[in-house]
Amino acid sequence: MTKLPQSNIYSASAEEIRDLFDDYLRGSRACIALALSERPLPDEARNAVEKSLESFGYGTDSCAYATLLPTDADVEGGDIALDAQALFLMIEGLDPLCVICADEASAQALEQAYRTAFVPDSAARLFGRPAVVFRDFPAMMKSEKGKQQAWHLLKSLPRR
Repeated sequence: MTKLPQSNIYSASAEEIRDLFDDYLRGSRACIALALSERPLPDEARNAVEKSLESFGYGTDSCAYATLLPTDADVEGGDIALDAQALFLMIEGLDPLCVICADEASAQALEQAYRTAFVPDSAARLFGRPAVVFRDFPAMMKSEKGKQQAWHLLKSLPRR
């Protein structure tokens, strides 16, 4: 009897998707949560996402970060944005437990990819998974009021 390699169908598929979209992804390979933005999030916004997820019981390495444009704008094709089909394929292939949409451009891209509409600065559902859609998450991190509003929305994500 032939013995199969030590892996599973789910992890193999997610790794293939990670390789395919490598120019658009950073962060956790586990991808329990996916934070999507047009360009890489500033450190303060990433820190807020990571601390929030950690407080929900997901640990310190639970978030993958996806961008609509390659994370390195200087690479060949660094100005080529993901289209709706590619974005859908990436998210569904990674299959995160929850999605955080950090800005208006990524919210519009998600609307096209999933053929739906989102209310900015609110909790949502994305193909059955919990999501939070921000108009401008990095800008919210610049004031106490914005941080409180962001925290209120992030708390809608499930606890572990």
